[in-house]
Amino acid sequence: MDNIFDNAVFMRHALDAVPSMVLVTDEDARILYRNLAARQLLAGEKVYGNRIGEVMHCIHAEDVPAGCGHGPHCSECVVRNSVNSAFSGKAVHRSRTDISIRLKDKVLALPALISASPFSLEGRLYTLLVVEDISELVELRSLLPLCSSCKRILGPDGQWEILQNYLKRHIPEANLSHGLCPDCAKKLYPNHSR
Repeated sequence: MDNIFDNAVFMRHALDAVPSMVLVTDEDARILYRNLAARQLLAGEKVYGNRIGEVMHCIHAEDVPAGCGHGPHCSECVVRNSVNSAFSGKAVHRSRTDISIRLKDKVLALPALISASPFSLEGRLYTLLVVEDISELVELRSLLPLCSSCKRILGPDGQWEILQNYLKRHIPEANLSHGLCPDCAKKLYPNHSR
């Protein structure tokens, strides 16, 4: 870790107050500093000087011997591309991604928003990277308010609409077919169903 971060007591306290992971990286996405939220999530790891994908256990960090940033999937990585954009002078604001990580023998997809901003200090360029966990928000957005009686869905505009119309609008590739379940067939056509 560079000594310049040891001298900025106020800034360290300010960054520690941010509830999302805040990381300072170099141009190769090596972590040079992490705030309190990042220290809690990335505890017990050798963090400083290692690349983000390696520290966060990205499923692609070990695809090639060169590690994070060098594999075939790394060109599509929102985290890596955000760092690259910041080093080219462009800030990235809340780019949506799912970070695929390996925990023991499971692979988890963590929904996140990634922001990256370049900054220069004492003649060196760095990236301030913010990783916001939005798994709770994604879960809440996945809940659809459905009328218990007519099965219409409450849309974001406050209007109730027929389920088929909602699905066609939000999932245009979905092909809907119609039929009757056995219970409804008995109720609607009692003489023609078993």
